[in-house]
Amino acid sequence: MITAQLQQAIEAAQRLSPHEKYQLIEVVARSLTLADTLEASTATFLRGRTLDELIAEQQPPIITDIGALAADFWPEDESADDVNAYIEAQRRAERDRPR
Repeated sequence: MITAQLQQAIEAAQRLSPHEKYQLIEVVARSLTLADTLEASTATFLRGRTLDELIAEQQPPIITDIGALAADFWPEDESADDVNAYIEAQRRAERDRPR
């Protein structure tokens, strides 16, 4: 069943020159290719992957020395209690914020 909108598009396309018709076909083909690629990517994403598949895909580094994760960034004038109090205040403010 051809919709009125599709019928209008067909009639408009028939009035195009041969070169314009080829351009139209190229644009529609690119659009379909992009849509197919997006659909395939979405399907792959939504199907879920096993942990082994994710590891193979992302190739995360293997940490053999826990010291490699250490960082010297903690401000000397802040205690862990200060940070925890800040986080708690932020969470409270978020919880109390009108929706």
